[in-house]
Amino acid sequence: MIEATFSIENLIAIVRDGGTVKTGVDVYDRDGTLLLARDVVVDQVKTLEVIRRNGLRSVPVAKSGGLFDGSGNRIRIAADGSLALPEPGDRDAPASGRNVTRRLEEIREIREEATEKHTKAKACLKSILSQIRETQGQFDVQAVEAQASELVAFALGSDHPFSYMGRELFHYEDYLYGHAVNVCALGTTVLHRFNEEFSRSIEKSLWADPDMAASGGSFSYYYPDDLDEMSLGFFIYDMGKALVPENILNKTTGLTKDELKMMQRHSYEFGGRILEKNRMNNSVLSNIVQYHHGPLFAGEKNCYPNDRKFSDIPIYVRICKLMDIYDAMISKRSYKDALNQVTAATELFRTYVKKDPMLQLILHAFVNSIGLYPPGSIVFLKNGQMAYVLESRGPIVLPFTDSGLTPLGSRPDPFDVSMRSPAFQVDPDRSVQTPKEVYGILPSFIKTIAMPG
Repeated sequence: MIEATFSIENLIAIVRDGGTVKTGVDVYDRDGTLLLARDVVVDQVKTLEVIRRNGLRSVPVAKSGGLFDGSGNRIRIAADGSLALPEPGDRDAPASGRNVTRRLEEIREIREEATEKHTKAKACLKSILSQIRETQGQFDVQAVEAQASELVAFALGSDHPFSYMGRELFHYEDYLYGHAVNVCALGTTVLHRFNEEFSRSIEKSLWADPDMAASGGSFSYYYPDDLDEMSLGFFIYDMGKALVPENILNKTTGLTKDELKMMQRHSYEFGGRILEKNRMNNSVLSNIVQYHHGPLFAGEKNCYPNDRKFSDIPIYVRICKLMDIYDAMISKRSYKDALNQVTAATELFRTYVKKDPMLQLILHAFVNSIGLYPPGSIVFLKNGQMAYVLESRGPIVLPFTDSGLTPLGSRPDPFDVSMRSPAFQVDPDRSVQTPKEVYGILPSFIKTIAMPG
């Protein structure tokens, strides 16, 4: 007998916190393939991510199964079928040391897979840009489409997996290729989040009309084929740079006026030329490649080309531009250090918020995708401690200094900031400027996941 049905996100959160899930029923995908047997006790997030990757957004749990916390206690189910809230006395209880080790190990596993996917995608981009330079435009389109599909499936199948990969803080080789991979992965995540949230809002409005409600169906702003095409565009959006002279592309000092004009041609001229040469006559790809430096609001400066108003720039192109800016901010460059992710996300939000209603919705999808405090970022707590963010929800943090910024001598327990006293809240007015500044005081058990191996 089914006791309740739970969103896959809630189940993932339980397992991430060290708990376990036993459905008590066999779980199948839409084609009838068994994804999870009824008697299997799920204690790894990967198992649930496979279910989510196959399109299931909720999972039934029978009375013969159950949801359990990290100590083995059954999680109560409220009368309405939702998860019962913790008792007030339990709100400040930290996770056990066993759960700390387990979560860090899980992050290491995610990081290993993410690094493998990231490296493979970078190699593909490096190859096609080399082909473009040699042929003045042609490349293996099928190889790129296959690689983009693999990258997108991984990005959507996990919860922002590349956040855990670790960012290179001291070197910037292969920036062009890694940057495009990051924009594709994060841009796709934000695009899907925007599509779900905006479509749900429109659908709610439509079905408020009894006549419309009677017609049934569901509304989707973008359909799956559209989304796939947009993700491919995010993967190749910067390929026009292959035709920019390398002495300009790799210059570590400021560009002259003429050099800047040449660099800007990578989008609206060189990118468009490459698409035509490869017979990729598609308006979605063309819009992304040619207008990812276009204006996002009226009067925005330093945008190009200038033949379209901001209102004519499609939503998916705006997402591409924002993710291009964000990833550039949190990446090491030849002329600057990487910004802390929290600082970058805050600056991006403050720059573009309240400029345009649709842009506001995109920003909310962005923040909801990465969280105000993305996994892997460093924050200050109001008591003066510095902490490493394990999960954006909460956020769940792992302190690594005392209030005097002296590194802790032993491994602490993580805790959910939202369930602690004011002294343990994140201090939004005090932000670490660059991850590089912090690296020297990170304890070894965090350093192994904060940097590539």
